Amino acid sequence: MNGGELLDDSENTTRDVFLLTKPPKSDRAKICLRLAALSKNAILYLAGDGVYNLLGDAIEALPSARIFACKEDLEARGVQPGRIAETHCDFYDILVEEMMLDGNRIYTF
Repeated sequence: MNGGELLDDSENTTRDVFLLTKPPKSDRAKICLRLAALSKNAILYLAGDGVYNLLGDAIEALPSARIFACKEDLEARGVQPGRIAETHCDFYDILVEEMMLDGNRIYTF
């Protein structure tokens, strides 16, 4: 690691995949979002109570992260993804495929 940043190799397709299932006030959610902000290739997946993080401004502070939210969890909790997050019916299929790509780093919170 250089300068506190997660490794970034712009010539490689390596990504930092974050799965966040904790609500915004959780210490683990705060750590997850801080680490994602340090990554230049972050992909953030929100599931369970993690979808509540879309209600605050912490997610908007992520400079270049792609954000996916579980459609079923959004609907169950009455949360709207707005323009911040992408939703897909096959959320978990996409997550598993992303996790299985060679070289990707996985972080779960």
